Order: sequence, then C-alpha cells, then structure tokens
Amino acid sequence: MLFFVSLAYPIKANAAADKSYSVQAVLPDNQIDHNESYFDLKVEPNKEQDLKVMIINTGSKPIKVKAEVNDAYTADSGVIGYDKYNVQLYKNQNPSLSSLVDGKRKTTVNLKVGQAKTVGFKVKSPANEYTGIILGGVTTTANVSPTKSKNINIKNQVRYVKGVVLRSKDDGVVPDMHLTNAKPKSVAGNSGIAYTLDNTAPININEVTLKAKISHNSDNTNYSAKNLQIAPNSQFSYFIPVKNLSAGKYKATITVKSKAGYEKTFTRTISVSKSDVDYIAEQEEQKSGRKSNQWIIIIIGIVALILVALWMFLYYSQRNKKTGSHGKKTRSRR
Repeated sequence: MLFFVSLAYPIKANAAADKSYSVQAVLPDNQIDHNESYFDLKVEPNKEQDLKVMIINTGSKPIKVKAEVNDAYTADSGVIGYDKYNVQLYKNQNPSLSSLVDGKRKTTVNLKVGQAKTVGFKVKSPANEYTGIILGGVTTTANVSPTKSKNINIKNQVRYVKGVVLRSKDDGVVPDMHLTNAKPKSVAGNSGIAYTLDNTAPININEVTLKAKISHNSDNTNYSAKNLQIAPNSQFSYFIPVKNLSAGKYKATITVKSKAGYEKTFTRTISVSKSDVDYIAEQEEQKSGRKSNQWIIIIIGIVALILVALWMFLYYSQRNKKTGSHGKKTRSRR
C-alpha cells in the first residue's frame, strides 16, 4: 500500500531529481505478514506501540518532509484516500486510528543530502477487543524543486502513504453497503446524477466493479467502472454521467461486486425538475465561460509576448543600423 502522487500546478509534472525521498515502514513484532511493506498489526487491548517510518533523502539537495497519521476515507471517485487530516467516519463502532494516537499526529523533519531519520507516532489500542479493522495511514508530503515548462514554473509535491491496519479479533466481517440518496449534478462540465453510497461495516472492500443502468423514458444510460476501493465506515457521492439530462424520472439499477465475492444491487428512482436542469446548464455554461476566458487570457499573453519580441527586434535592428553608419570611416580626397 505505497502510493506516489505528483501534484503539479498548473499542470502535472514529474518531480525533479535534485529533491526526492523514500519511505520505509519499520515493522514491529506484531506485524502479521513481514513480507508486506505496510503496517498490518494484530493488537491487544489497551497496549501502546510506536508506528515508525524511516524517511530517506535520496536527492542531491536538503529536503523538508511532513509526516502525519490520517484516517482512511472513500473519495467521491471511488478510491481509498489517506491525505485528509480531518476525516469523519460514518456510523462507526470502532474508534478511528487518529483518535488512538497519543501525542502529536503531525511532525516535520529536515533531511540533509543522504540523511535518514526515523519518525514515530505512539498509538494505544482500544480498551476492548473489536471486530473488523481500523484503517488509516502514515502520510508523508514534501515540496520538491519546481519544474520549468515553457516559461511556467510548475510546483511539484511528492506524497507517500504507508497504510496502517489494526486488527483485534480474527472473526470475519462482511461489507454492508447502502444507497441512501441521489441528486442531479454537474461535474467537470458533464451533467449526470450523484448517488450517495456507504459502507457501514468496519472492513474495506477492494477491487470493486460497479455497473449501472439508468432509464429515463425510452432512453437508457449504461455505465461501468472497475478497480474501485471502499474504506470501512465511509460514505461518498459517486457521480454517473447522463448525456442530455432533462426533466423527468430517472430509475437507476446499480450493482457493486468485489473480487472477494461481496455483491449487492440497489435501485433508486428520482425526479429531476426543470429548475434542476436549468441550474446544471447554468453551472456548465459558467465553467465553459471560465475556460474560454482562460484561453482568451493565454492568447492575449502570447500575442503580447510576440509584439514585445517583434518591437525589440525592430528596435535593436534599427539601432544597430544607426551605430553601423556612424561608426564608418570616410576617406578624404586630396
């Protein structure tokens, strides 16, 4: 469960090599499988232990790395995330990983070239045994050297996550998913319907396939997605695009199925009003307008640069001609 994320603004770019780092989990004795690179721990009630990670500067310049313990959540895109500092678990009976941390959840280390430091967080297991898992991660983040692309400075950020799984009882837990709400929505300029899904069981669901059929009058929208991940005790809003969304009733049949064998089918019918359609169309127009304005600004900037370059070329060309004519020597006739 090691993830690498490169965040670049305004566009994505690879991290520069002069500033880079790596992370290794220091696995304790109660690690269930020492062949794994993340924490998968069998814990006993009311016991303290350290979650330690070794951070190594693998670049050619000093680097500052932030490390923090975060809870797992399900992003609206259908993947498990560990990057949010404040996560509210959904209908949880087990405590969150962050609530078990004794002391600071966040720290910063400065590393010289080639230096390695171990960062530790004290965690105290729950007072009583529990079913399922407690899921979170030790997330490390560092800003690395900007990348220049066509005269634009691009900020690079590297993030690694070492997953943390705390187990108590060995009894199996079955996922428990529900569809609780649905509403029309616009995402990235696309109209569609967002379905509120949840998993109220203290167990994650991996390698999930989602298939959906949305019917509106005689029109059908078929949708499918693979490799989704759903965190324990989490709720998320999953968006399914629907072309030419218009007023009327929309009936959805959604089936989720995991590789481990969990499967559930939901049905949901919602009414989309004309005001909903108008609001979504207005949002799409605003987003389209912002994109158009951005392109206009970019084009104006390019034209301005061309004009400045042309003016400088003409100015210095004319200046060189004048300098050349004044610098010529003339012979006098006798």
